[in-house]
Amino acid sequence: MPTEVIDQVRSSVNIADYIGQYVQLHKQGQNLFGLCPFVPENTPSFSVNESKQIFNCFSCHRGGNVFKFVQEYEHLSFPEAVAKVAQFANIPLGVTITPQRQEPPEITKQKAILRQVTDMMHHLLVNTTSGEAALAYLTKRGLSQATIDHFEIGYVPGDRQLMKKFLDNREVSYDDQRQSGLFAEDDQGQLYDRFNDRVMFPLKDQYGDVIGFSGRVLDAQASQAKYLNSPETQLFNKSEVLFNLDQAKNQFKDNGGAVLFEGFMDVISAYQAGVPTGVASMGTSLTAEQVSIIAKQTRHLTICYDGDAPGQHAADRALGLVGNQPRLEVGVVVLPDGQDPDEYIKAHDAEAFQKQLKHTLTPIGFRLAYLAQDRDLSSDQAKLDYIDAGLKEVAREADPVAQSVYLDQMSQLTGVPAATLAQSLPQALQTAPAPAVPDWQPGPPPPEAVGQAAPAQRLDRSEKAERELLALSFHDANLARRLHQDDFAFPDAQYQAIFDAWLSYAQASDEPTVAGFLDQIDPQLGPLVTTIDFRDAPQMPDEAIDDMILMVHRRQLTQESARVKQQMNQATQLGDKQTADAMLMQYIELQRQLKAAIDNEL
Repeated sequence: MPTEVIDQVRSSVNIADYIGQYVQLHKQGQNLFGLCPFVPENTPSFSVNESKQIFNCFSCHRGGNVFKFVQEYEHLSFPEAVAKVAQFANIPLGVTITPQRQEPPEITKQKAILRQVTDMMHHLLVNTTSGEAALAYLTKRGLSQATIDHFEIGYVPGDRQLMKKFLDNREVSYDDQRQSGLFAEDDQGQLYDRFNDRVMFPLKDQYGDVIGFSGRVLDAQASQAKYLNSPETQLFNKSEVLFNLDQAKNQFKDNGGAVLFEGFMDVISAYQAGVPTGVASMGTSLTAEQVSIIAKQTRHLTICYDGDAPGQHAADRALGLVGNQPRLEVGVVVLPDGQDPDEYIKAHDAEAFQKQLKHTLTPIGFRLAYLAQDRDLSSDQAKLDYIDAGLKEVAREADPVAQSVYLDQMSQLTGVPAATLAQSLPQALQTAPAPAVPDWQPGPPPPEAVGQAAPAQRLDRSEKAERELLALSFHDANLARRLHQDDFAFPDAQYQAIFDAWLSYAQASDEPTVAGFLDQIDPQLGPLVTTIDFRDAPQMPDEAIDDMILMVHRRQLTQESARVKQQMNQATQLGDKQTADAMLMQYIELQRQLKAAIDNEL
């Protein structure tokens, strides 16, 4: 990948716009602050400097440019990160980036097995007579051939030995077959197909690799479970898998974020209706792990569960989980007449469904409607109970305008004037439970954000001067040239390595920037570079810079003197008089230089 292309991608994207997809950033002084996306926290310590196009976290000490953020956040290689940012900026790279995920060989082998089985089952569905009934079932459900192909839906007949024969013919070992989750095992250790006479839906990880299956039985009268998922395996953990995430995540940016459905048939119907951003849990309740996965892909989530009572109960539970994830902005869609998404699409059309998904309730608005369900609000006691519960929800909202909207909603349901309801808000606020993760309000930035050292890292005056000189060198070519020509050396090996790398980078670059430098330097040094450069170095007169150079030079001489003295003492102990005398002469000369440096500093 040419350096010019990498530079073009980086310079075409505002780092705040990219990170803003995942972190809610607030302007505070010259920088933007938000909750760190890498570690749990309630106080914002993650900051973005737009002018320098870098980020820095004063909590976990990560830092870098936009590519480094993508690498850390999505666990991608550098080329993959560049490709991800290029996709965000709609910049063609002109090269194909092959994923470089590192995984154990046994995992790769299992994925290869499941890929072969996926292709076989899809072939049986669309190209054989044994799959005609299953294909007719899907067609009757309204699925087009293009949709069937897109989701690679397949079929397995009732033969409980078909899949085993298929893998035996491909010389897949007994142990590998056992670990695949495709088979059940009897008391004698004989394997037989777990799935039989079922429409098969491949389940994929976020990279698109098949990791398991869900099978839907064709015979509605059968005693078997309607849906059967793969068991837990090395690849498949249903609490950490979201159906269709691999395809949907690429659509979140341009389509308003993720839409969470109850089941994967809802996702498939929505996709065919022009909604490509649907994801779903694996036939079970939403988990905290799945919420965390969604929050890493987008800041916006719409919950669209079935409109009946069980569906709304599930939506309310999902909201409780999402409430623990402060990085997500959430809306809830309530489908009318108790319909599920598939029923709504068939009763109306794709365009109506797309419009319905834009008609969202806020979490509090949904809760007010949900609390009114199954309550006879003509009863005084039921009405009072609803008002008590509803006011506790409204009390969570700090914005007085939003409070007014919610009170009007309650007033319409109960007939109690909104002004009267408002009088009880203070009392409700006292009894309302605190949010699981409280929202933060912009306040003074942490001391590290304005250039002070973190409490765990005390820097003396000399090391602060080293950092100051480095920061100034990044933006003052004359100072960098002067330090280089004067054979100036940083006592700290890391700072010297950064300085040497900067000189090489700046010499080869027409417009050197720290954001670009971060792509060239040793990744281990990147966070330190970001920390050093993050705050704007103040303008300094030449005298102040000279003083810092002298201070750092004094530190260098002090460290070198200590090293030579140690070597002299060791030579003396070993009886090596020649080496001891040579070290003594070096030590005397260093002490002379150190005294001169102190005198100059004074």
